[in-house]
Amino acid sequence: MPRFHPYVRRFVLLLLFAALALLAAAQNRRLCAARHAGLPEAPAYAAQVPPFLNFLTVGLGGFRGVAAEVLWSRADTLQEEGRYFELVQLSEWITWLDPHATEAWAYNAWNMAYNISVLMRRPADRLRWVAHGIALLRDRGLPANPHSARLYRELAWIYQHKVGSADDSAHTAYQLALAHELAPFLRPDGSVADTPSNRTALAALRLDVARMRTLERRFGPLDWRMAPSHAIYWASQGLAYAHGAEVLACRRAVYQPLIQCALAGRFDGDLAGDLYRAKHNPEVVCPALQFVEETFREAPTPGVRNAYAFFLLKAIRQAQAAGNAVQAHDWLRDLNRVGEGFFRPMTLEAVVRGENPEFIK
Repeated sequence: MPRFHPYVRRFVLLLLFAALALLAAAQNRRLCAARHAGLPEAPAYAAQVPPFLNFLTVGLGGFRGVAAEVLWSRADTLQEEGRYFELVQLSEWITWLDPHATEAWAYNAWNMAYNISVLMRRPADRLRWVAHGIALLRDRGLPANPHSARLYRELAWIYQHKVGSADDSAHTAYQLALAHELAPFLRPDGSVADTPSNRTALAALRLDVARMRTLERRFGPLDWRMAPSHAIYWASQGLAYAHGAEVLACRRAVYQPLIQCALAGRFDGDLAGDLYRAKHNPEVVCPALQFVEETFREAPTPGVRNAYAFFLLKAIRQAQAAGNAVQAHDWLRDLNRVGEGFFRPMTLEAVVRGENPEFIK
């Protein structure tokens, strides 16, 4: 066997490496074109990317997925160690390597809105991190993945739970900030005012006035000062792209905030005095019940049944308190129909007293 000079061997190895890199890059382009056909290009963040990550992105071609997997492994370690701030940067790098990795977008937004925000002592600081999580999905993750039902649902959950519920001690700060931000574009009842200037201003928040008005026509006068209305806005978009198990997940992400809107979805505070207070929105009740009924027909699961029964109980009590006995009796029949075979029939008197269904063992 002939023996080659060491420099010759190195030159041959370099040529082989270069050829493999070119082949991997070409193959990567073909795979990406096939995988993401019809999707818009992800936003370019090259100016913000560290030099070594630029090298990975450009030089590794088809091996970028391997690099992303290595970073995910590191992310698991940081999560276990509770090093949430470092996770933000690491998740950013993963999305730079693969902008269509929806899991990375969802995790980074959740990490900001939940893990990091609660480490802050001041409500204003907590609000800043929750806003970062929302903006990450709304302004970057979804434009890169406009057909991802999962990301729409994740964004809807942050509005519904983190902003709209009382689980966080700083929830009032979140709710008032949203109300202040949207109030200039709304009518006194909280519905959107459709003007050219409002369309332009709301577009900067990724809100489409035509879509907002469509939801108002379908579900009633939603109050856009309230977080559940925004959860409905984003989850309903995700439903349009949902397949398989994601359909029920997205429908749930719509009907849960719809129930919130019906029970406490009208702003009743004072923005001038930073007073947050909510009251029920009776005009949303019937459309919301209809949507839950549709969901129950499509997926008669115990979870949907329980949500439907809970909502009917609340609706019956509100109707009776408002003096609408006919409506209360109609909804009582619906309640007993939904619970047939699962809990004992209820009387109107029992519901009004605040009793809950007795499940059949």
